[in-house]
Amino acid sequence: MKFINKYHHDDKYLFWPDLATSHYAKTTIEWLNKRDIPFVPKLANPPNVPQARPIEHFWSILADMVYDGGWVATNHQQLANRIKRQLKKIDLNILQAMMNDVRGKLRKIEDSGPFSIL
Repeated sequence: MKFINKYHHDDKYLFWPDLATSHYAKTTIEWLNKRDIPFVPKLANPPNVPQARPIEHFWSILADMVYDGGWVATNHQQLANRIKRQLKKIDLNILQAMMNDVRGKLRKIEDSGPFSIL
């Protein structure tokens, strides 16, 4: 809610969860509905449309950087520190380009279906 209120309080937005069970748990759905947060219903959420979820590509890039050379964390803090160091190396221009027009793609998918952006 803090993010939405700070960056999207006057916008039309749509929450598009991945298909994790917790994202469609009864308590989660009730929480979203209580706050009038529009979201993609589970039955309308395609299992794999990477073009609509550039954040998944970002996570893949970050994971490759974190675990480069077979690196292994021995504890939570070590992993957190490694992630922070690797995040500083990511070119923000590339990240911004990946996220370019996500809203437009999501709106098109909502209006015309998931295959409309392929």
